[in-house]
Amino acid sequence: MTVIAAKWTIDEYHRMIAAGILSDRQVELLKGEIVEMSPEGEPHAYSSHEAGEYLSQLLGNRTTILDTPHG
Repeated sequence: MTVIAAKWTIDEYHRMIAAGILSDRQVELLKGEIVEMSPEGEPHAYSSHEAGEYLSQLLGNRTTILDTPHG
């Protein structure tokens, strides 16, 4: 018996989030698969924020950097 995993699109993933299906889980969509992720720790949060600030300064008004938690 061959098992084939379903691949999710970004739109489907966002609809699941909007519907509250994934509200109690820390997950990300990676290559079409919904993967459990550990909560972001302080060092990661700091690094992510600093990287966003750097990109914002580098790219100016050509981009918007959202500083939001995963999920």
